[in-house]
Amino acid sequence: MRIKTGIIGFDTIIGGGYRPNTVNVVVGASGTGKTIFSLQFLLKGIELGEKGIYVSFDMDAKAIRILAESLGWYELVKAIENGELLVTRSHADSISYLNEDVIGYIENNSDEQARIVIDSFTPLISSLDFSVRKDINWFFDQLRASGTSIVTVEEPFTATLSRADVALPVFLSDSAVYMKNIGYGEAFSRTIQVIKHRASWHAEGVYPYRIFPGLGIVVESDVEERKTDGDLEQLVKKMKDESLRKRLSFLIERKVPVSRSLIERVLGIYESENR
Repeated sequence: MRIKTGIIGFDTIIGGGYRPNTVNVVVGASGTGKTIFSLQFLLKGIELGEKGIYVSFDMDAKAIRILAESLGWYELVKAIENGELLVTRSHADSISYLNEDVIGYIENNSDEQARIVIDSFTPLISSLDFSVRKDINWFFDQLRASGTSIVTVEEPFTATLSRADVALPVFLSDSAVYMKNIGYGEAFSRTIQVIKHRASWHAEGVYPYRIFPGLGIVVESDVEERKTDGDLEQLVKKMKDESLRKRLSFLIERKVPVSRSLIERVLGIYESENR
């Protein structure tokens, strides 16, 4: 089972959605749409009848309602009003306060299947170093036990992902994407790249995305046009080599978008190497 994100075009490049009970990091500079990405994820959950929890260190419920209304997401506003989406502004200023201030709130309000957003994680660890790895790992484990989470991380002005406040969340997460505003004109002004998606196939490439009122983020990907050919299963079944057949069958079961020509090329290489 996959957790549909609600971000149009995004599930296609991460293998169908997030894996359940995972921590998924979204890295990007201010203005790239990390908060919109997060709210779109929560909105999809509301549409599916799932509970949502939004923890911010900057925005309160009023600010979230204003943003949701500007996008035309009145279902999100209604969900806040009726308690389907819980919004809280945390005042924790150190990772040492996460247990009482954040995790306690989430555990008290989660049904272990909630959609959870931490926006943004950066203020808690921006002044720390790699020694806090164990604390962050513990925090992520608590999130996994409570549901499927998005954790946003602010890209530093130096545009490097090697700093501890970015590298640690990315390394310890189950998946991570990098959102950039590169300013190359409207069509390619913003791009998204999947850095990792643990235990899942994901597309390799940099994909443009746009933000529209009503729709939110729309990722423009050509992966959808390269779906697995329908007759590949029959081709694989005819292969004599059992080990290769099993591996290719697994690929098809995961619905990885590959073409018949690619499978035939793999088969040719494999046979030439094992003569």
